[in-house]
Amino acid sequence: MKNLYLIIRNAWRSIHDDRARFDPTVDMKLRAVLLLAAICVAPHVAVSADDACADETCASHLNDLRGVLANAEDVADYVVRLRRELHLQPELMWTEHETSAVVKRELTAMGVSFEEISAPGVVATIGSGSAPVVALRADMDALPVTEESDIPLERRSQIPGKMHACGHDGHTAMLLGAAKVLKSVEPQLRGTVRLVFQPAEEGGAGARRMLEDGLRDMTPPIESSFALHNWPYPETPSGTVGTRSGTIMAGSGSFEITFTGAGGHAAVPHKNVDVVVCGAATVMATQTIVSRLTDPLDSALVSTTIFKAGGEASNVMGDVAVLAGTFRALDKRTFEWLHGRIEHVAKLTGAAHGCDVDVDFFPVTSNGVRREEYPPTVNDVKAAVLASSVAASMFGDDAVVDVSPVMPAEDFSFFAEEWPSAMMWLGAYNVTAGSTWPLHSGKYVLDESVLHRGVAMHVAYATEYMSTGFRG
Repeated sequence: MKNLYLIIRNAWRSIHDDRARFDPTVDMKLRAVLLLAAICVAPHVAVSADDACADETCASHLNDLRGVLANAEDVADYVVRLRRELHLQPELMWTEHETSAVVKRELTAMGVSFEEISAPGVVATIGSGSAPVVALRADMDALPVTEESDIPLERRSQIPGKMHACGHDGHTAMLLGAAKVLKSVEPQLRGTVRLVFQPAEEGGAGARRMLEDGLRDMTPPIESSFALHNWPYPETPSGTVGTRSGTIMAGSGSFEITFTGAGGHAAVPHKNVDVVVCGAATVMATQTIVSRLTDPLDSALVSTTIFKAGGEASNVMGDVAVLAGTFRALDKRTFEWLHGRIEHVAKLTGAAHGCDVDVDFFPVTSNGVRREEYPPTVNDVKAAVLASSVAASMFGDDAVVDVSPVMPAEDFSFFAEEWPSAMMWLGAYNVTAGSTWPLHSGKYVLDESVLHRGVAMHVAYATEYMSTGFRG
């Protein structure tokens, strides 16, 4: 009876996770049959992770995963200490040299071999050196944000205008913690783990660069990849993890629109070409791309976040106005379509106001780095199920959240296009710890009490994949 219940439950979850791939009619029929069966069976059985393991093999497997959690707890202090060290010296994309040096220092101390790929990127190797091969990834870069958090002053960023406001210091520390655990059991590993310490996630497409610079060509080849992102939002409180099959994060791009008119005295606007009015009209017009040209069931957005025009004098109309912003979509086809619509609206609006228009979809940041586009992050169904399964075994079923897609983007999406992969969120919303501020906020605080859970997830995903692949 218990086995039947588990089959029903897992089938239901599989359909739910992969619903976008199902024919709607078949999907509803399967759901109806499974729901009826579950109603009949559920009153006769109560199943926990322990109850589900009736045979010795399953029980041993469960104990192994709980052993992983115990090993992760053993390195918790080490991970917190490393995270605090990294938090003091945040570095922006493609400048993570000191962070990379810390990574290499720790790997060397562990006796773990590594190489530079897309420096300051680092790829470490632990295991047998043979297939199967799984990649675990952590991003290293910080943001151009001034820290205003409530943590003690001596633990805040020591670099003015730079902060680990997205928690990548925690991500790097967790992966080093995972390296420590994996190295301790290296003789027992049934394959190879590549630990990828990646630069330039915050707009620089470091993941794509690493693929191009040799990560995809390493031998034996990588077969699957896994990544975590701390998630300080109420839907994922500390102690939980969350993921889903299919699209989990949006594709993201940037735009910069330059309008050139003819400035002059503001008292005679009819003798000038007003770039401010043109820019304002374009801001409003681009909003109709989503509200009137996009299917309401297809999530997309276009947001203008910067508007620069004119000079310091209130009676002078400037020659140039610049708009900049972001556009996003969960569907890759919609994301590609948005390019053409933004350019079309901007140029027609400019023409209507007598302005010349230039649209740039790859603007250069203030530190001279070109901002790249990211495709949607799409989790492989089997990889997401594997991640959820090992999480439930270690933390309990109630700790695993089936999350909804979100509009923030991740360049882990390039890995997910290359190999069957899973992005998982590490719940980090904790009122007591002050971890309630959103990512990218100057007040953001990472709940350090969850970091050992991230270590456990990295290790468990890798060891489980090497042992059973996606057949577990």
